[in-house]
Amino acid sequence: MTTQSNIHHDEDSLQPFVEQSLDRLDQIEKDLMRLEKTEYLDPESITRIYSTILAIKESANLNAVDNITKVAGGIAEVMDKLFKKEIVLNSTSINILIDAFDNLTEIIGNASHSKSFDIEPLISPLHELASGSLPETAAPVEKETVKEEPVSTAEVKAEYSAPKTIKKSASASSFKKRYGITKEIDLYSNSNPIGVSKAVSLAMERMSTCCNAFEENNIDSLKFGLAKRHDVNENQIVIATASIEILDLLLRISVTPGRDHILSYSNGLPEYSSVAALCGVELLRLRRGRNFMPPLDQLVAQANDNTAAVLITNPDIPSGYGIAGEEIATMVNLLPDRTLLIVDERSVEFSWPEDDYTALHYLNKAPNLIVLRSFSWSFGLRGLRLGYGIMNSSLARKLEDSRLPIPISPVNVGAGLAALNHSEFYYSTIALIIKGRERMEKGLQDAGCTVYPGQSNFVMFSVPVAANTFYEEMLARGLHVRKLDEFGLPDLMTASIGNNSRNRTFLAAVNDILE
Repeated sequence: MTTQSNIHHDEDSLQPFVEQSLDRLDQIEKDLMRLEKTEYLDPESITRIYSTILAIKESANLNAVDNITKVAGGIAEVMDKLFKKEIVLNSTSINILIDAFDNLTEIIGNASHSKSFDIEPLISPLHELASGSLPETAAPVEKETVKEEPVSTAEVKAEYSAPKTIKKSASASSFKKRYGITKEIDLYSNSNPIGVSKAVSLAMERMSTCCNAFEENNIDSLKFGLAKRHDVNENQIVIATASIEILDLLLRISVTPGRDHILSYSNGLPEYSSVAALCGVELLRLRRGRNFMPPLDQLVAQANDNTAAVLITNPDIPSGYGIAGEEIATMVNLLPDRTLLIVDERSVEFSWPEDDYTALHYLNKAPNLIVLRSFSWSFGLRGLRLGYGIMNSSLARKLEDSRLPIPISPVNVGAGLAALNHSEFYYSTIALIIKGRERMEKGLQDAGCTVYPGQSNFVMFSVPVAANTFYEEMLARGLHVRKLDEFGLPDLMTASIGNNSRNRTFLAAVNDILE
């Protein structure tokens, strides 16, 4: 018990350091991207990066997080050499620096567990670069800094234009070499850009040594933590291997096969149709509004006494469209008394601000409202599968009584508990996604793409060329985006928001193809 308390105290005490450091890394990234874009050794940008990374180093030293101090020190050494023009600014040095800043972001996101990182592979390239032992691939080219015109952020209209044809580029291999791409970059699965929480990794290592037994009260502990997080009662929470399992349970105990139906809308998650079919009911999908807006008014108008449930994804998948929580609260009061309103909020943590979009605040006023959440994306547990639902306590009890005993792996529950308690990793992920989303949306607009502004951890867009050609060209450059054929949207794609390196490489590939 003492050890656990100390861990929590350490994380709480480091939270100000983590937040301040992430803000500083954001400032650094802007200067670093400017240096890469102009290929000009701008002394002011170099000085700002150097002074900011030194501030992170000194703050890390004061907080006794030695591995962060060492990585920041390695970066500072490189910036000092660049300022003195003892090493060159080229694609090699830029790639090493951006990778180093991504590694530093990951360690800062795990600050309370930073001692468990093996940093030698992380700082070795920095030392080699600073010493001049890496081969120089290009001489520095000094150019005048070009002032960029501001880009309009007016709402994008979802109107298709005839795609242009492009000549397949022969530069895919040179692009991969320039950006150091040796294996496929996943912009498809929306996985956590920081990776796996060190708290989770360490917890799973501990659990692996005692798989012959398990802690029976871990689910209760996880419910307690979630109840505290969301300001609800523990008996309102149902935990499952995935939020889709809770949807399945809800439909099984509430529908009459052959009579009832479910309402949702077009171009939504295919898995909803599968669950409805398994439960013996039809899923009716209504047409969306402009810019993929969910048709809330039409859902209310079409609902009747045979509507067992209305299913909404917020933020939407695949568009990322965010619905205000108060709109959902208004809607639930207009539905028939027996109709459940099930809101899948698996990525709502990435909305800004989250409180404006979640429906959780209205649970006590709406007994038929159910909110589904997931540990997959924001907590980095996509490979383990863990989700939960929050609803009125009576309905939660019905769900618990209708399922098998011990329905979830204790390993998954233990990992979820560790993730929930590792707040610095969670908040680092959210900050990285929100800032990355803004840059990806702007970068795609600058490249001539149609962007659908969203509130999730991906961006949906269309390109001014044939979608299949663009998709293949991206694959040739080592980047895997998601085509939306399975959603009935063959002309659209999504790209996961990654760390700074992935976002930068993605936008560079887009420009390389479309220029």
